[in-house]
Amino acid sequence: MVLRAVLAIFMSYFIIYNPMLEYIYPYLVIGLSLSILWFFYRIYQDKSTLLPNISFWGASIFYAITVFLTDFSFYHKLLLMLPRDLMVFVMIFLLANNLKSTRGFFLAAIGVGFAGYLVYSSFIPDTVEQYWNTQLQQSTQSNTTELARDGEILLDFKEGQQLSTLREVLAPYGVTFKKAFPDIAHPEWTNLDEYYVLDIPEKHLGQLDVIIDLLYQNNLADWIEHNEIIKTSPLELSPSKPSPKPIDYGINDPSLEQMWGFEKMQVAAYFDYLRKEKITPKRRAKIAILDTGVEGKHEDLKGNYISTRSSYDSDKQTHGTHCAGIAAAVSNNGVGVASLSLNSKFVQVTSIKVLSDYGWGTQRDIINGMLEASDKGADVISMSLGGPSSDPAQKAYEEAIRYAQKSKAIVVVAAGNDNKNATNFVPASCKGVIVVSALNNEMKKASFSNFITDMEMGIAAPGQDILSTVPGNKYAAYSGTSMATPYVAGLLGVLKSLKPELNTYDAYQILRGTGIKTQDDALTGKLINPLGAVKAIQK
Repeated sequence: MVLRAVLAIFMSYFIIYNPMLEYIYPYLVIGLSLSILWFFYRIYQDKSTLLPNISFWGASIFYAITVFLTDFSFYHKLLLMLPRDLMVFVMIFLLANNLKSTRGFFLAAIGVGFAGYLVYSSFIPDTVEQYWNTQLQQSTQSNTTELARDGEILLDFKEGQQLSTLREVLAPYGVTFKKAFPDIAHPEWTNLDEYYVLDIPEKHLGQLDVIIDLLYQNNLADWIEHNEIIKTSPLELSPSKPSPKPIDYGINDPSLEQMWGFEKMQVAAYFDYLRKEKITPKRRAKIAILDTGVEGKHEDLKGNYISTRSSYDSDKQTHGTHCAGIAAAVSNNGVGVASLSLNSKFVQVTSIKVLSDYGWGTQRDIINGMLEASDKGADVISMSLGGPSSDPAQKAYEEAIRYAQKSKAIVVVAAGNDNKNATNFVPASCKGVIVVSALNNEMKKASFSNFITDMEMGIAAPGQDILSTVPGNKYAAYSGTSMATPYVAGLLGVLKSLKPELNTYDAYQILRGTGIKTQDDALTGKLINPLGAVKAIQK
């Protein structure tokens, strides 16, 4: 009874303080490792192992609870966390079993503690920030959305004003500021170089509206936005559904029969046309996946993957890797899945990591990612992210979209997964983006998909039970407008490879004009038609 009560108390604590679980996870791994050493040390000294036993089993229980309740994705836990941790525990077990001296145990404990911190501490910074953002959301009553902890406001500083005046106005509140977008390659294309990010101390968060009013009253701002948190929609793991009949696509990827979207998009006829007409791209187009990172070494991606930064080439969430596979998996390579690129001459894919390992990022992070993708020569920018906003307009996003267009990039954005009007979601509601809704295999709007009736440029793609790449050379089927978006990005990449000068509005007219009718046209827009689009661009 006592044990049950203790466990109940600890379970309640873990559930209530769930935002902090990822914070303690690394320390539980280290603690469990040290308890193994302690156990063997007591055996070596021929002393009681009662306390080490209690320590080991206690740490094991709390480790299991923590892993179960953390916000890491299921696949991240199953494929990455557990195998890695078990390997660590086994290695320490073998090491401890072979130590024969007190000094050896002492040095091993220091080494395990130090090495454990170095390896596992990479989990801590993002988690701490995630926790504080949760606190911030609770303390900022005037906003319905979550704000970044390290910079809550984006300020478009009025031209002609002095930074000394800004500093003087903000001083009573302890607010600091710095350039929001300092690395713009072409400042002449945008006024984003005039934006500053303002960091408000926690004790003054309740005066956020007062601070904003003061900035306007002192004529220091052309525009102010909240630096809001944007998240990926939760991934729904689902069984991939085979096509009702075998189809010959003329390529050898083994999972084609589970890619029902290829049948609906008439990909067999599209591939056949590319081969028979000997369609040759003018150059290889670059698709930038703005997400949680991409596992660039995946067996079905590495032939098409190009690195922007090494820090972007891994993915603890699986979301970015899944999107990259839909957009640009290597076709006809005898493994996994395929994309709309018949071979590797059409597109290459890269990662711009704008979301943390927990699947969220700030508006500033995402805009910086858009600028970086544009400056690195992206032809298509694919963003399977978004959410509601408390701001009446999205001037910073739209500045970034215009910047991308001036760099000749097309921006594609997910409509969102709340079964609502996409006009209420950003960046889907921003001018200048192609917005993508999700279809199920009956050519109807997927139940979760936002509808794009009021979107300036809306289109549909398969988005339910979509099989694609995930980290660890694995594959999984997920559902979401996140999955539909890279299908469109992949096709636009092919079109840009054939006609590099293609702009957003002409590209959308081709997608819309050649699209296939769905069961819910008014809600979803037309389904992309790769064959029709390629034929249209050849004219």
